[in-house]
Amino acid sequence: MSAIIESFPFLMKGLLNTIWLSICCVLASIIFGVLIGIIRTIENRITSIITKIFITIFRGIPSLVVLFLVFFLLPTLGIHISSFLSAVIGLSLWGSANVAEAVRGSIQSIHKGQTEASYALGLNYPLTMRYVILPQATKRVLPSIIGILTNVIQSTALTVLIGNVEFLKSAQIQIERIEMSGQSSVVFILYAVVLIGYFLICYPLSLWSRNLEKQLKV
Repeated sequence: MSAIIESFPFLMKGLLNTIWLSICCVLASIIFGVLIGIIRTIENRITSIITKIFITIFRGIPSLVVLFLVFFLLPTLGIHISSFLSAVIGLSLWGSANVAEAVRGSIQSIHKGQTEASYALGLNYPLTMRYVILPQATKRVLPSIIGILTNVIQSTALTVLIGNVEFLKSAQIQIERIEMSGQSSVVFILYAVVLIGYFLICYPLSLWSRNLEKQLKV
């Protein structure tokens, strides 16, 4: 048991890394994903093509491949960043593309007659989106976005492959140390700690989703 106690500071460091990475990626995915999704619905050929290309490319590539692209491609362009920042950029690109597509689908699922009626009442496009379209679209897209963001958080475990020492990697390092010391009987405890840790990171999303659903009366 002493081995577990000795591992605790290192595990906490990995957990904090994962929490911070998750927060950055989730916020970026929501902000840019919603923005891109709204732009995708605007009847402008140029913005429609640009956003469609972005969404199609990054939705069609596994998150791990996006991480590799960012981590290995940027240095060849003379841009040198840390593995943590590479992870934030890679997962945010993947998350934003998926959120954007979900937002686009929810907005376009609202009958066009409501937009036309809003214009007839004197509302412009921003006001129509703010007070008529987005409140309804939010109700429809919320479950999908929560699922996407959960996948983004879970994908933080993949960032170890580009050198980021997150929660799972820190646990694996400690497990190797414990096994070398002949105390393999307590290894399962570390895996249980990792399981609980990831659950506690993802669970607030579920709580937030439930509260938002109640407020919106989904």
